[in-house]
Amino acid sequence: MNKIFNKSSESMSELSDKSVNLMVTSPPYNIDINYGNLWTSGKKQASKGHKYKDNIDEEEYRSMIKKVINETKRVLKDDGQIWFNIKNRYSKNEIIPPFWIMDYFKDMTLKNILIWKFDWGGSTNKRFCSRYEYIFFFTKHKKKYTFNLDEVKIPAL
Repeated sequence: MNKIFNKSSESMSELSDKSVNLMVTSPPYNIDINYGNLWTSGKKQASKGHKYKDNIDEEEYRSMIKKVINETKRVLKDDGQIWFNIKNRYSKNEIIPPFWIMDYFKDMTLKNILIWKFDWGGSTNKRFCSRYEYIFFFTKHKKKYTFNLDEVKIPAL
């Protein structure tokens, strides 16, 4: 039976070691966006900015990401995989590409870096605005993992 863990990934203490086949995540981007709705007795009371403030110190942000990755590695089966979605960030008037996360995966095998292209997003008058994000595909084992290409490929037109 498949189960989905849909809680904070900084601590997955209720999950056993080596019990998960696949982790797909898109962590907060730390780009000063307020996330989350305020809920009371199952009813939404307010939206945006009541759950997570997405503007923390860079060191604290990377520490949070590292905790998520380390917890994922702990619960990931030996033939498991991680699909990690993250984007460029803009801070202090410069782009921060997300390739720094690869330092946290040195004990895993990078199989692909995919580019997720889309047509929506913010705008700026100081530079071109990114209309893409990265998806890093890592496997725990170099050769033993599941990849069902026929189930995900899109036929050419």
